[in-house]
Amino acid sequence: MNNKFLSRVLPHFIAVIIFLVVATFYCRPVLDGKVLQQADNVQWKAMAQNSFEFKEKYGRYPLWTNNLFSGMPTYQICLDSDIIITPNWFYNIFTLFLPKPISFFFLACICFYFLTQIVRINLYIGIIGGLAYAYATYNPIIIAVGHDTKMQSIALMPAFIASLMLIYEKKYLWGATLTAIITALLLAINHVQIIYYLLMIALFMTVGYVVYWVRQRDFRRLTISISIAVLAGILGTLSSAISLFTTYESSKTSIRGGSQLQSKTATKGGLSAAYAFDYSMYITEPFVMLVPKIYGGSDGLEVDEDRSKAIEQLRQMPPQLAQQLQYNLRFYWGGIGGTAGPPYVGAIICFLALFGFVALADKHKWWILATCILAVIMSWGSYFESFNTILLHVLPVYNKFRAPSMIIVIPTFLFCVMAVLALQMIVNTKVKTTLWLKYKKSLLFSGSIFLALLLLYFNADFTADSDRQLLSRFSSASDQVRDYALGFIAALKEDRKVLFFGSLVRSLLFVAAAALLMLLYLKNRIKGPYLMAGIGLLAFIDVIAIDVKYLNKDNYQDASDYQHANFTPSAADQQILQDKGSYRVFDVREGAHSAFNTSALSGYFHRSIGGYHPAKLSIYQDLIEHQLYNYPNCSPAINMLNTKYIIGKDSLGKDVVITNQHALGDAWFVNSVLFESTAETVMNALSNLNARDTAIVFTKDKQLVTGPSTGNSSDAIQLVENRNDEITYRSNAASPRFAVFSEIFYEKGWKAYIDNKEVPIVRTNYVLRGLAVPAGQHSIRFLFRPASYYTGVKVAKVAGIIIIMLFFVSVFLTYRRSAQKKSPNL
Repeated sequence: MNNKFLSRVLPHFIAVIIFLVVATFYCRPVLDGKVLQQADNVQWKAMAQNSFEFKEKYGRYPLWTNNLFSGMPTYQICLDSDIIITPNWFYNIFTLFLPKPISFFFLACICFYFLTQIVRINLYIGIIGGLAYAYATYNPIIIAVGHDTKMQSIALMPAFIASLMLIYEKKYLWGATLTAIITALLLAINHVQIIYYLLMIALFMTVGYVVYWVRQRDFRRLTISISIAVLAGILGTLSSAISLFTTYESSKTSIRGGSQLQSKTATKGGLSAAYAFDYSMYITEPFVMLVPKIYGGSDGLEVDEDRSKAIEQLRQMPPQLAQQLQYNLRFYWGGIGGTAGPPYVGAIICFLALFGFVALADKHKWWILATCILAVIMSWGSYFESFNTILLHVLPVYNKFRAPSMIIVIPTFLFCVMAVLALQMIVNTKVKTTLWLKYKKSLLFSGSIFLALLLLYFNADFTADSDRQLLSRFSSASDQVRDYALGFIAALKEDRKVLFFGSLVRSLLFVAAAALLMLLYLKNRIKGPYLMAGIGLLAFIDVIAIDVKYLNKDNYQDASDYQHANFTPSAADQQILQDKGSYRVFDVREGAHSAFNTSALSGYFHRSIGGYHPAKLSIYQDLIEHQLYNYPNCSPAINMLNTKYIIGKDSLGKDVVITNQHALGDAWFVNSVLFESTAETVMNALSNLNARDTAIVFTKDKQLVTGPSTGNSSDAIQLVENRNDEITYRSNAASPRFAVFSEIFYEKGWKAYIDNKEVPIVRTNYVLRGLAVPAGQHSIRFLFRPASYYTGVKVAKVAGIIIIMLFFVSVFLTYRRSAQKKSPNL
C-alpha cells in the first residue's frame, strides 16, 4: 500500500519541486535580501503610510486615511479585523509562506496544475501547462510594475475554475469547499476587475455544462450542481464580507459610481465611455499573444542602442534638441497608448491551442472558443466602439472598469488550457493516422495567421500617437528642427519594423520546431515522452526568453537602497515637517494633473490634497477636474482644504515651498450660507467663493442650517485631536453659528455629535462637512463607524467558521473512504 501511495504522490511532489525550483531560480535576487522596484507598490506604500503609523500607535489600521485626497476610506488600501482565521491563512499555506514574487509564480503554477488534474491531464503535461501559464509574459510584466493583487488574482483563476469543475463532475463536497475557499481568497485580494473576468469564464463554462446536461436530459445533476456552486460561491463571498461590503458601499460614491455633475458623459452609475475605454487594443493587437513585438513590445528600449536607427538620429542632432526628442523614443505604437510590455502567451502554446480548436471534440472546446472570441472583441474597446458601448450599458457592473486591454488575461488562461488539452489528445491517440488530417488543417490555419501578419507588416504605417503629437508640437518650428523631428520619427518607424519582422520570424521558428516534433511523433520517429519533453522545453524557453526582458535582476535592489531611494524626505519635505501643526500640502512639482493621478509620494510625509487611487471619491474627482486642475487659479478650493504649503519648482528647477497664508484651518464659522439646488451650480459658485465668510449648501439641506449665521469676533472653533476615525473639536459662540470643517464629506459611516448628542452632517462647499452649532461652549466629535465594515466582520466570522468545518469534514470523509477501501471487510 505504501508503494502504491508513493507512486501516486511522487509525480505531484516532483511537480511541486519543479515549480518551486523554477520560481526560486527566476527570482533568485530575493534570496539575497533584495526587493523589487515596483512603481505601483511604491505608490501603495505611500498611500498606506498614514495607516501604518496609526497601527503602530493604536494597534489597528484606521478605516479613514488623512493623507490622501484630503481624506478617504482605507478599504482598498489597508484593512484588518479581529478575525483569527482569514482567507490570508489559506493563501500562506498555498504559497508555502514564500516571499514575493516567488510566491506569485509558484501559486500560478500550482493552481493551473491543479486544474489539469481535475480535467485528467497527464501529470507531465500538467507541469508544462503550469509553467506556461505562470510565466506567460503578462505576469512578470505586471509584477515588475507592482500590480501584486492583479497577479495574485490571475494565479488563482485556474483553481476557481477547477473547483467549479469538481462540483460539475459530482465531487460535490470538495468542490463546494474549495469553491468557497478560493472565492474567499479572491475577494480578500479584492482585484474586482480580474474577478469580473473570471466570472465571465465561469459563466461560459457553466453554460457549456448546462448544454451538455440538457442534451443528456440529466436535469437532476443540473439542478444539484448549479445550486451547490451558487451556495459555495455565496459562502465564500460572505467569508470576505468585510472587503465585499465596504467595496460595494464605497463604489457608489467613488469615480466607479459616476459623477453627480450632469455635464459629464458618464454611463449611468459608472465611468464615462471615454474613460472606460482608455487602454484599448487595436483590432490586430491581440496577435501579440502569438508574436510579441509586432507593436513594438513596450515603451522602453526594445532595440540595442548600437543598432537603433532612432538613437543614431538623436546622436547626429544638436544635444539640446536630442534631449527634447528622446522622451518620444517609444517603440510601442499600439492602441493602448503606453505599455510596459506585450501580453505574450507563447508561440508554441498558441499553436497548440489553435490545433486544439481545429482538432478537439472535447466538451470544453466550444465554451472556451466563445469566451476567447468575446474577450478579444472586448479588448478592442474604443476601436470597436459600436459593439463595446452596448456592452458598457448592458453588462452588469462592466461600466465600473477601465482598461479593456486587461481582459486579455482571459485568452491567456484559456489558450493554456486548450494547449494542454490538445497535447493530451495527441499523446493519447492510438491511431495516429486519424490525427494527420487535423495536423495539416492546423498547419494551414497557423500559416494563414502568419501570412496575415506578414501582410500587416507590409501595410502598417508604424506610427504611434506620440509621433503625431511630436510633429504637431514642432509644426511651427524652423525647417531644420522640423526635418530633425521627421528624420527621428522615420528612424523610429524603421526600428519598429525591425522589431515586427524579427519577432514574426522568431515565433514562426518556434512554431515550426513544435510542428516538426509533432510530425516526428505522428511518423513514429519519436515516442510520446520525447514529444512532451521537447514541446515543454521549447514552450518554456519561448516565454522565459521574453520574460527576462521585463523582469530580471535589474528590477531588484537592496532593501535599504529601496527605502532610501523612494521614501527619503526631500529638503522641501523636511522644511514642511518642521511645522507640527494641522495642515495639508499640495505637491505640484510635476504639475497639477500629476498631483492627482500619478503621485502618492507626498502623502507618505504629509496630509496631502493629492495622491493616487484608482477609486477616489467621485465628489473629490469633480473638485479636481473643475477647480484644482486650474491651479493656481483655484484659491477658494485650495484655501478651504486647509492647504498651507505648496511644493513647486523655481525657474532653475529646484524645489521651493510656498506658504499659503490664506489657508482656512481645520474649521471655521461662516457669516452667511448660500443655497444652490444642483451640483453644477454649487461647483460653479465655488470658483469665486469667499470661503472664510460664506458657505455653499444644497437647497435640500436648508432645514439643517438653523439659527443666525453672523456672530462676533470672540466666536471660535478649534481642533482638539484628529485620530483619523475620530476627530474632536471645541467650540465657543455667543449665538448659534454654522461651522465648516475642512474634512471630506462621506455620508456612509461618519457621524457627528455635539456634547454626545448626534446631529446631522451637512454637505458643504460640495466636498466638505458642515454643522449647525448651538450657542455656548461645546464639544464636537466626528466618528467614522461604517456599518458595512462592522456588519462585514460579524458575517465573515460566521462564514469562515462554516468553511473551516466544511474543510475538515471533507478531509475526514476522504480519509474514511480511503480507510474503507483498504479494509473492505470492515
